[in-house]
Amino acid sequence: MKGRWRLWTSQTLASAAAMAVTVPMAVYAQAPIRSSIEVSSAEYKRGKLLYIQCRACHDLQPSEIEKIGPNLANLMGRKAAADPAFDYSPALQAAAGKLVWDRAMLDRWIEKPAAVVPGNTMAFAGVSNPADRAALLAYLEAETAAR
Repeated sequence: MKGRWRLWTSQTLASAAAMAVTVPMAVYAQAPIRSSIEVSSAEYKRGKLLYIQCRACHDLQPSEIEKIGPNLANLMGRKAAADPAFDYSPALQAAAGKLVWDRAMLDRWIEKPAAVVPGNTMAFAGVSNPADRAALLAYLEAETAAR
């Protein structure tokens, strides 16, 4: 597993670096959601470590750098496929009217994206461990909140 992780990471980072371009960041029209997660908690720290596998494709705060995946700024409460600057898969665009990124939906998505939206193009198999998903969700909730 360790070797497979390194291979996936190096391929993803190479792809992200090759595709990075400067574009204006989309502005999300929604009320900011403040996180109540304690950044010194063990759960937050575990989530931060788990996020390493996500950062090649996603930024957590507004950025002018376009990555392979959509920007996650102001993620909680946002409708799926809502970033007009990102080219979502047809499958996610079709499902977007039914999906809002709250903790329950993100938990399902992080567990297995292909089960939530079959045909989506996110190159991520998922996180099967419920405690790891909870930690990653806590970190995402804290770090994607408006500042």
